Amino acid sequence: MSGPMVHMLMHIGRLMERAVEAELAPLQLHHAQARVLTVVELCHAITQADLARGLDVKPASVTVVLKPLERRGLIHRQTDPRTNRAVVVRLTAAGQSLCEDIHAAWSRVDDSLRAALPLNDGAATGKVLHAIRHALGGGKPEFAPYNSPAGTAIDESTSVAQAEGAIQP
Repeated sequence: MSGPMVHMLMHIGRLMERAVEAELAPLQLHHAQARVLTVVELCHAITQADLARGLDVKPASVTVVLKPLERRGLIHRQTDPRTNRAVVVRLTAAGQSLCEDIHAAWSRVDDSLRAALPLNDGAATGKVLHAIRHALGGGKPEFAPYNSPAGTAIDESTSVAQAEGAIQP
């Protein structure tokens, strides 16, 4: 390989982002929104703070991603009744349905990448990518699902947006 590996990896990252964005465009989502939706799908419910920690982003960045998803009716946010501070995020039926399309879009990108690998060797490539992530100080993202306390339930009829007033676009 000629030139620093860092340049190649950064270029690959940008090309990957473009491929994913192209697949998500018909869904009117960008990659951060798709990632958030699928994490919430995995956890069933998660606080915004735990979502930010798991994605390794600032809490304000999560809020920026969540607001348009809430306006589109894809997620529901409500204050945790135990703390009256933490905000719990759940998917709506529309959000759950959209996650199926997101997974299909990601699979199309994965399939095209695997087809381009020498001898279709996705397992070896996966090991190399895991080693690179580890060398850069990263690890497998971990998310802490929200557990409602016994006897309390999040009232899905009132969202955080409704409670705080109208959200400006």
